[in-house]
Amino acid sequence: MTPAKLTLIAGANGSGKTTLTRWNAELFKEIPLLDPDSIGKALQPTASTAFPIAGARQVLRSANDHLRRAESFAVETTLSGKNYLRMMLDARRCGFEIVLVYIGTDNVEINLGRIRDRVLAGGHDVPEADVRRRYERSLANLPIAVKRADHTILFDNSTEEGYRLIAILGPTENQWLKPRPAWASSVP
Repeated sequence: MTPAKLTLIAGANGSGKTTLTRWNAELFKEIPLLDPDSIGKALQPTASTAFPIAGARQVLRSANDHLRRAESFAVETTLSGKNYLRMMLDARRCGFEIVLVYIGTDNVEINLGRIRDRVLAGGHDVPEADVRRRYERSLANLPIAVKRADHTILFDNSTEEGYRLIAILGPTENQWLKPRPAWASSVP
């Protein structure tokens, strides 16, 4: 019997998580994708400033339900807090296979520019101070998450050329593609 799978699509705000999942919808059609931004908008359609908090809380509740029922699911996260690191431990205790897909960028200015572009196109904003703080915390939490995952796929999304695969890390073998970006230097 195949174990249930927890897939985390992670990266700081503006790194390209939602774009990756939307462009690859066929990969995520078999399992629920919990996206705090989408859930928050559904809960607060008037675009209240409370929608990110409400969406994040709902994602954590839904994730706990999937863990309890041993059902595969995916979640988008900035990986800037400890909730999803704890979720990885909970999933491990429940017998889940854990896959981490992390999207990084060379610097936070890239992320801030993408968020500005998103807002101009009618998308949601994130305060600059939050983006800067989450960018640093996300990168600090990345090595911990990699150690807790069974499989990790790292993408660099620093240029307009799009996502560049930089690593596939597994329990028995790690494959790095060059050049390795500086943001990934802390990954074992």
